[in-house]
Amino acid sequence: MKKFLFICAVLFIASLGCKKNNIGGGGLCACSPITEPEINLVIKNSTGSDLLSDKIAGAYSKDDIKVFQKTADGKETPVKFSIRPPFSYGDEKFNFNSLLIGLNFLANASGSKILLKLGDSKVYELSFVLNEGRYDINKLLIDSKEAEKDQGDVAKYARIYYVTDL
Repeated sequence: MKKFLFICAVLFIASLGCKKNNIGGGGLCACSPITEPEINLVIKNSTGSDLLSDKIAGAYSKDDIKVFQKTADGKETPVKFSIRPPFSYGDEKFNFNSLLIGLNFLANASGSKILLKLGDSKVYELSFVLNEGRYDINKLLIDSKEAEKDQGDVAKYARIYYVTDL
């Protein structure tokens, strides 16, 4: 019985001492979920068709897309990305593919920029403003113009930005 009470006391004390995300001064601990800033970018043409869908003529495949950073000496460093298929949360459906770019390597840098090249088009500069906790993006700028942010039901689950006719 003494061992049981001792274990309960240790677990109780450990739960009180653990900091959660953005509570009491923030900071991660072993029991906090792993989060990183990411860009979910939907690319559409002027008619509203999904330019990341393989069912659309003229759409971009993963091989046609290049995401990178430039170092001070002009060297290009590739940034990993993926194309996320349409998804749903319960009854809420999101019908577009999205370009998912994880930005964990930039979480502590302010004013960071990455570059995006779609097919043979020009290179676009993506810059962003992270929230105070540096776990999410508050604003995305493409060539210094603010990207349209999804305001629908899916915005409760993910921040998605729309780019039309790049």
